[in-house]
Amino acid sequence: MPTTERRIRSPRGAAAVLVWLLLGTAGAAGCSPGAGAGHGAGSSRATGDATSSPSASGSPGAGPADPASWAAAVRAENARPGTPGWRIGSTAGKTKGLAGYADRVSVRPGEDAGLYVDSSRPVTVRAFRIGDYGGVGARLVWSGSLPADRQPGPKGRADNGPIPDIGGLRGAHVVVAPWHRSGGADTTGWPEGDYLIRLDAGPAARYVPLTVRSADARGRVLLVAGALTWQAYNKWGGGSLYDGDDDTFASRSTAVSFDRPYDDGFGSGRFMQFDAPLVQVAERANLPLAWVTDYDLALDPGLLDGAPAIVFGGHAEYWTAPMRDGVTQAVARGTNLAVFGANTAYWRVRLGGRATALAAQPDRRDGRPRILAGAKSVALDPLAKSDPSGAMARFRDAPHARPEEQLTGMRYDCFPAETSWTVTDPTWWGYEGTEVKAGEQFVGVVGPESDRVYPASTRPQPEEVVAYQTYSCGPGRRTAHTGVYWTAPSGAGVFAAGTMRWVCALEKGCTRVPGSRTADVLTRVTTNVLTAFAEPKAGLAHPARDTVGGYWLPGRSTTHAS
Repeated sequence: MPTTERRIRSPRGAAAVLVWLLLGTAGAAGCSPGAGAGHGAGSSRATGDATSSPSASGSPGAGPADPASWAAAVRAENARPGTPGWRIGSTAGKTKGLAGYADRVSVRPGEDAGLYVDSSRPVTVRAFRIGDYGGVGARLVWSGSLPADRQPGPKGRADNGPIPDIGGLRGAHVVVAPWHRSGGADTTGWPEGDYLIRLDAGPAARYVPLTVRSADARGRVLLVAGALTWQAYNKWGGGSLYDGDDDTFASRSTAVSFDRPYDDGFGSGRFMQFDAPLVQVAERANLPLAWVTDYDLALDPGLLDGAPAIVFGGHAEYWTAPMRDGVTQAVARGTNLAVFGANTAYWRVRLGGRATALAAQPDRRDGRPRILAGAKSVALDPLAKSDPSGAMARFRDAPHARPEEQLTGMRYDCFPAETSWTVTDPTWWGYEGTEVKAGEQFVGVVGPESDRVYPASTRPQPEEVVAYQTYSCGPGRRTAHTGVYWTAPSGAGVFAAGTMRWVCALEKGCTRVPGSRTADVLTRVTTNVLTAFAEPKAGLAHPARDTVGGYWLPGRSTTHAS
């Protein structure tokens, strides 16, 4: 283990492990870099507040057992003072000389998260929990420091394979940051939720996203962060599932690694754009909540058990087959589904790399995969014949076609999309309290990708169109946007916004969305949906009417695969 490693711990002991519901807090004790070492240059200290979640004090499932107690816990957490200044500005976020990533996509409270940081200057490390906090948006939960630590540049897999647990996939062009571990953050006392770990080194700042995940979502609205999609688009080091160094699809990576920083969102990936505003609205809504990532669901669909609702943000494009099966089965049992985005469940991917690259190192061997494979071609998938249901192609395509409208009620349709969210029936229950009118348009809400209902036998019924607008998806490509609500035979309610920009538009000042009324209306609709969906089988109380036949909807796809 390199001498530059620093173990950054939150305080241990009974004083730090109190039930979140009771708002237990502990003063954070300093922690030295090694046994018996005093504080000095390069030492790491936990200096923030440490408040533990209900299940942080023991085995999974400890803490409040009923939804009302969980709602009270979330309300109490968000009543605490927020921490201004948690956002990274453009100048600091673009200043070079700093980057970092964590060796876990998510952890349970009390587990260690390894930090891998490249910096020419000493680094201040602060963990912010994302929530409402009186409108501030985040709370400082913990802080520490790391010494300057220069790391090597990006590295491709020398032989481009094979990846044993993805059928020996070769030629994947996987890029990793082959760094040594700079320090470890002990999350004892951290409440469950979505976090941004902020790194500051001189004028530069970066985020590292981390979810402190729930072990059990029974009775709680499950918020799902879109880490699989963040990684698919991540081009740090030269390769994403879209293109390579020369910006062509032919040079793309067919598998990507979580062992590298994110190149967008100042290190947060797409969390700030497609997830954070939704989390903040949900935490303001006085609801029982649980938190995971789609990566967690891909590995353990059982996390869905007992949740009254599953909630996805603005962009959840990449799913594994087990994840799709789990969500589909949950809806069939009466679990509600809310998708505040577009292009959902579009590409089918696989997870692997449990014993390759950095995951093979002794201090990294936790059994969880670190490689996301998305060949986007059945011919390139070595497991396509033996496991056709997981073949790396679009869900709507052979060899195991499952169009996305079977789940969301719509298919991905257009990029680049740019149009308005246009109200159809203002008496729909989701619009309650908004005072919207039929035909009212909310400019800029639909884009840059959009979905719509396809008039196909595979769509669910009854399906209610709650927003509709025709527009051009490029020259000569007339199409429409739809926002829908449908109810399943199980009684589950499903809402799908059909636009990526919904989550951004929850914040006033979202680019391309003028004025403040839009944010107010969308926030109210989001809150209405989440509140109704906090009860299982919301479709029984709010049955949908099938109104699809009243709208012009093209029968052919508008946009090619992307």
